[in-house]
Amino acid sequence: MTVTLPTIQRLERSDTEGVINAIIKDGCCVVKGFADANTISTVNREVQPYLEADKPWKGDLFPPETRRCPNLVGRSPTARDTWFVDPLIRAVNATFIDKTTSNYYGETKHTYTSEAVCTIALTFDIGPGAQAQRLHRDDKNYHVDHTDQTPTPQGGGGYRVGSDVLIGFLIAGVPTTYENGATLAIPGSHLWDNERVPHLHEATHAALEPGDMWIMLGSLYHAGGANMTQNERRVVHGFFFTRGYMRQEENAYLANSPEEVLSWTPEAQKAMGYTLSSPNIGAVLFRTPLDYLSGRQGDDFGDFDPSQEKK
Repeated sequence: MTVTLPTIQRLERSDTEGVINAIIKDGCCVVKGFADANTISTVNREVQPYLEADKPWKGDLFPPETRRCPNLVGRSPTARDTWFVDPLIRAVNATFIDKTTSNYYGETKHTYTSEAVCTIALTFDIGPGAQAQRLHRDDKNYHVDHTDQTPTPQGGGGYRVGSDVLIGFLIAGVPTTYENGATLAIPGSHLWDNERVPHLHEATHAALEPGDMWIMLGSLYHAGGANMTQNERRVVHGFFFTRGYMRQEENAYLANSPEEVLSWTPEAQKAMGYTLSSPNIGAVLFRTPLDYLSGRQGDDFGDFDPSQEKK
């Protein structure tokens, strides 16, 4: 019997609607040519000292042949100022991770939107001999209860946009192939409930050229592949986002000094969680994090979200 593996959709970086539709259908896709060669080369160079200084992981999460550069946003100015705040990443986050709710404040209806923030950003460098990870969902950290969203013959079911709380973007720093450990994934598994078991024979691999970007929902079953080569290293740069009111996996607040954070662009500061999640999450002594870091003083305490004011 011939087994047909699912295919991964590959789209142009200008096709935002196509990217969003592919994620809705499959839980993942590849964006071709997301980054140019010069930017890739610069980011690779910026993270190299941190990769070389990293130590083997003692546990099951990463193969010992893997090297990591955590705090990618803080350590690579190029990655932070280009990819991290790219309009395509923002548009995808707005669709799948931002959360908008309405409720009454007295007799007036108010609407709040909590925008996505980075939960962890890091570079992976997987060396020869690394074994594959086990298939898993990245949203396990957030204790998500998955319900069955597979379409029915009667036309019911289907993916509910807004049901995910995590999404990942991985940009290839080198060619990633089946042989050197390209990500294994099961397109469509974002629709499965908690009880369905993933199997390797259902997975395909996400081969990437340098500069291509792999996008996957946190509900998608996937795994880092085995590096079966003798001398190739698989380098990918990753940004993962969650909802602004949820706890971040990587505590970047302690990893970066106030002086460093204040030198970032407002867009990068916001995406890293140094502004507030509407309406009131993330204050420091009833001030915004940026006011606190900059040392701005005053007695102008007030509502953080103007929509809370009486109308």
